[in-house]
Amino acid sequence: KRIENQTNRQVSFSKRRSGLLKKAYELSILCDAEVALLLFSPSGKAYQFASHDMERTILRYKNEVGLSNNSDQGLRAVEVWKTKINDMRRTIDELEVRDNIKSFMRKTSISKSK
Repeated sequence: KRIENQTNRQVSFSKRRSGLLKKAYELSILCDAEVALLLFSPSGKAYQFASHDMERTILRYKNEVGLSNNSDQGLRAVEVWKTKINDMRRTIDELEVRDNIKSFMRKTSISKSK
């Protein structure tokens, strides 16, 4: 039954939304599940949780249930690969920065010991 009091309804939505997002997170961690959750408030505000890339998970779902068409699928696949490439580039950049810091620290400690 719908909660008639607006304030009580909003409080209930907020608490249940938080609980639902928490459960989605726990399911993804504990069971190694790929989880995507989209939720819209009564006012239209969007909330989401994705254990992986949301677009990739939606594409996977659409392919699984036969909802995607070939041209749409091709474009989305390109976007998924672009996202993966950008993630890998960021990882490479982070590793290079760490390596540069380690090299600098080694050089600094060698200079100080001389």
